[in-house]
Amino acid sequence: MICSFTQTYSNNRNELYEFHNKDINDIYFRNKLDKNYYAFHNSDNEYMSKILNSDYFKQMNNLEVIMYRDISYTESFYKTLQKLKNDGVKYLFFLQDDVFSMESTEVIDALIDYVKNNEFDMLNIEKEYIDLKTQPKNIIYSNNKLTIYDTDSNDFKNIGIWSYDDGPYVARVDYLINNVYDPEYFMKGDIWEAEGYLFRRISDNKIQRYTTNYTIFRRFVIVGKNPGLLRDSELAILNKKFP
Repeated sequence: MICSFTQTYSNNRNELYEFHNKDINDIYFRNKLDKNYYAFHNSDNEYMSKILNSDYFKQMNNLEVIMYRDISYTESFYKTLQKLKNDGVKYLFFLQDDVFSMESTEVIDALIDYVKNNEFDMLNIEKEYIDLKTQPKNIIYSNNKLTIYDTDSNDFKNIGIWSYDDGPYVARVDYLINNVYDPEYFMKGDIWEAEGYLFRRISDNKIQRYTTNYTIFRRFVIVGKNPGLLRDSELAILNKKFP
């Protein structure tokens, strides 16, 4: 099975869904998958009901809603990975709730076709290959729409960005369990501490992070703890893309 997983938090991220309702290519993408797991972490019933009643979810097929309360973020993600493994999910699209589609349905079709018909461990779908400014890498796959490059976490580190973060990716569930998220990560609890730990560990232990010739999905920092000065510029892009 090829599935997506998204987790949202608390009761104050409804602004994101005003844009998700208009992100028809993301809806198109999710409806091409076998299942879409959507988790609410520490959200109350009234808020969940309101969000799930939005147009975004009404248009989404194969939806399974998960509710986590009174546990840490990393514990919730551990439970999710175990559930995915038990459910027989082979490849997982990891997309946080602030991720939006950036490319056409033709590119999305090419991406899904690649995942369905090829073996790999992890593919980053946010950072475009050209942005890594790396030495030329082998082309793993190419057709008239999508090209996949043999990049890894060191290529991200070498341009001064995080070798690993919670940006959008598609990966083999077994690879995530065996090579990326170790027991110490799940003990961290807080997302910020956990992400920092993972960045440091992956910086010293290279993992596969293929890239493509597109930014297919991208995070937008408009809610949460750290929108800061980015919020206005991020909102401007979203309002232009999803008027």
